[in-house]
Amino acid sequence: MTDEQTPPRGRDPNADEPHALTGLLSFWETVVEDAEATAAEYEDEGWETLVLHPGDVTVLPPATLPEATERVGFDVLVPGSEFESLSTWVESAAFDRYDVYRAREDDTVFVVSVVQDAAASKAVVVPLYYGLDRVDAMATKAREQGELRLYVRPVEADRRVELVQSEPDPLFP
Repeated sequence: MTDEQTPPRGRDPNADEPHALTGLLSFWETVVEDAEATAAEYEDEGWETLVLHPGDVTVLPPATLPEATERVGFDVLVPGSEFESLSTWVESAAFDRYDVYRAREDDTVFVVSVVQDAAASKAVVVPLYYGLDRVDAMATKAREQGELRLYVRPVEADRRVELVQSEPDPLFP
């Protein structure tokens, strides 16, 4: 977890563009259900799981402002209670593995990332989505750096938890 402040959001540079989930909300709901089913499978194998339910997922850096931030990955906005649970988990966990499940519907990619602490049998299940037209700068930078991060944060606080994925390619088509 980091105490670095998330910059306040001004007007979204993509505000005039349609949201990645426009017309795909039922598909997103199915992805979230799949994330919950995946967590249940891990639990059946003796793992403790935490499923996150993002309210919004933003590609970093933004496609329209590729130099706007040094952060590379997904800004994942979650309910405060889920963020607090995740914050507690990362204090004592070493998330060192992950599995990625990916699907595509039109020009939107849906991902379920399962970030794992194998030694403690803990898994954080994170559903994500992004528009193919918004991911080029992020994918290029992630491949250059050899990692991608999930920046998980709540609405009501300027804190975040970072989950590192050391091989970014499975997240991209």
